[in-house]
Order: sequence, then C-alpha cells, then structure tokens
Amino acid sequence: MRHQSEKFFAEVSFFMQKNVAVLFGGISCENEISVITGVMAANLLDGDRYSVHPVYIAQDGAIYTGKALLDTSAYAGNLSEKFRPAAILEGKLYERKGKKLREVCRIDCALNCCHGARGEDGAVSGLLDLNRIPCASPGIAPSAVFMDKSLTKLVARALNIPTAPWLRIAEEDFQKRGAFAVKCIEERLGYPVIVKPARQGSSIGVAVAEDRARLLLAIRAGFAYDTVLLAEKYFAERREINCAAYRKGDEIVLSPCEEPKTAHKFLTFADKYAESAKSMRSEFPAKIAKASAERIQGYTKLLYRRLGMVGVVRADFLLSGGEVYFNEMNTVPGAMAWYLFSEKLADFRSVLTALVEQGICSERARAEKKLLSGCGVLRGAAARGKARQKGGAVC
Repeated sequence: MRHQSEKFFAEVSFFMQKNVAVLFGGISCENEISVITGVMAANLLDGDRYSVHPVYIAQDGAIYTGKALLDTSAYAGNLSEKFRPAAILEGKLYERKGKKLREVCRIDCALNCCHGARGEDGAVSGLLDLNRIPCASPGIAPSAVFMDKSLTKLVARALNIPTAPWLRIAEEDFQKRGAFAVKCIEERLGYPVIVKPARQGSSIGVAVAEDRARLLLAIRAGFAYDTVLLAEKYFAERREINCAAYRKGDEIVLSPCEEPKTAHKFLTFADKYAESAKSMRSEFPAKIAKASAERIQGYTKLLYRRLGMVGVVRADFLLSGGEVYFNEMNTVPGAMAWYLFSEKLADFRSVLTALVEQGICSERARAEKKLLSGCGVLRGAAARGKARQKGGAVC
C-alpha cells in the first residue's frame, strides 16, 4: 500500500508544471536585444509542461515580473507604472508591493537570456547559484571567462586552439604609456588591426584601423565602453564561421557551420540587429572544406566539454588562408541561436525542454555533494575570545 502511494505521488509530481523563470534585459548596452531573446524564449517554452515567469532586469538594476513583460512595445516610459516590481530571494520569485513581498512561486529552473555585461558575464549565474536555482544556461565560470575576450584567448591557448595574434590594452596603462602600447601593436600585429572592448558583445565599440591615426581613434572610442581593450591582427581575406552547441543528457549536440554575410569589414551591430538585418544573407550550412568544418565543430565541442557548460552557446571562428582561428564564445547567443538547430522556430521548443531538464538534473547532481558545515572553527574562536576576556590562557 505504501509503495503504491509513493508511486502515485511520484507520478503526480512528474506531471505537475515546473516553474521556469526567464531572465532578460540587464544592465548593459544590449538590454533591448536581450528583451527580444527573452520574450522569444518565454513564448516558446512548452506551456503544458512549464509555468513560465518572465523576469526583466532594467538598466537601472530594478527587477520586474508579470505577463505584461511579454509585450515588447511596453518598454518605453516609466516601467514601474506598467510592470510589477519583483525580487528573487531564497530560490523564490516575489512580487514587491511597497515594502511587502508576495510569493509568486519557487523557481524550479531559470533560463538566462541577458546579453552583455552584468548578465552574460556570470553575474546572473551568480545570483541564481546563490539562490540554489537550477539554471539552463552556462554557469559562473564559463560565463565570466568567455565574456572577457583576453581570458577567452588564454583558455584557447591552454587547449591548443589557434587564435589570431592579439594584445591586451588596459586604459590605466594606456594613459601612462600610450606611445609604447601603440609601438607594440604596430611591431607585433601590424596594420590593419581590429580593436574591441574586452567585455562587450554585439560588435559594440569595435573598429578596424589601417594606420596609426585610425588606431588612436579606435582605442579612444573603445575606452568609452570598457576599461580593457583587445587589439587583434585583422585578416583582410577572412570568412566568419559560427557553430552552436548544447548538452542533451551525456551528448553534446553540435549545429552545422554557418557563414553570416556582411558588406562591412566585420559583422556590425547593424548587421545583426537593425531593421536592415532582416535581409542579411547567411550561408547555411557554410560552403567550406569538410576538414575546416570538422575542426570548427571539434574545437566547439572541446571548449564546451572542458569548461563544463550547459545551455546553448555559439562559438565564432575566422577562416583565413585555409587556417581556422577561434574568435570568441557567446554563452547567451542572440535568439539562442535557434536558427542553427531548427528550420522553424516552433521546432526549437524541444531543444528548450532539453535545456531546462538538463539544468534541473545538473543542479540535482550538485546538491547531492557534501557541504562542510559546523567544522568548529568559529566555536574555537569564541572560546579563545572568552578566555582572553577572563585573562586566562587557551591551549
């Protein structure tokens, strides 16, 4: 009888809707792009299996929730008059009404759709981790590493994955020794050179310089977006190739390679997101040599596996002179790179389901590990403190 009762409740639990929080927005230049990704994901999640709770992080750091967030036309003006203020505490989502909190739900899993700084860089992953909320997106370590282009290069070097020659430029150092930095760039990289903010996405603040005057302009412009820049050798004859990946159980699923097309020297913000981008051409699958495609997919899988990632990521590569160079990793790719896995957006729903279930399983495995507590260090310190107050000695 007891066995039948346990089986009944297990089956009921299985069919109960899980609460999935979709976080988007963020304190970055890519806030609006993130809204588009987040709303897409929230609308696409399986409504029979999940109770979906959109959570918007405004650029001032305020947090909101509610179905009104799914209307992308509602984000102008005073947000507090349109959306419900919210908070995430102890694994639960709350609505805020003045100084009072009303519990909305315990979050069973979260999906991070925040692009850019303080969203894609491990900040949101850290918030979820502190609250012990399972996450269907990459964790703190890979998010932080891959948001910083200079750290990304170091990881690639450690894994023997080739990258274009590069130099790191810190704003504080450049103010003191700018002439020396320019000399190093010219001697080690040469022209043309591409300059990028180290911790921005969507090609924000990126520029190509063909001479010293343009290099200085690019560096000054880049420092408007970050305190650290990356100067990288620019290959005039180059093709940009993308490959996406996600985890499904023990398997790492890889997409075919894609080659986005552009009339510019690199894929610009306008190429990716402006109204004209809707007509941007993309060759999919990319018409590249089989050996190059296999190397790109192999490097993508290696990076994904060695950094212990979950969720969808997109790795970007450069193809020049028959050589493959790893460029960067997007741990929260635009539109979740659904177009690299599915012909139709609706078909991507099964991938989102796999991501959520994988996130829950991964956190469950972590929760089973031992947590050292009550080791006696503080009790010993308290005993020593009391002994000092009494003028005694403690061995």
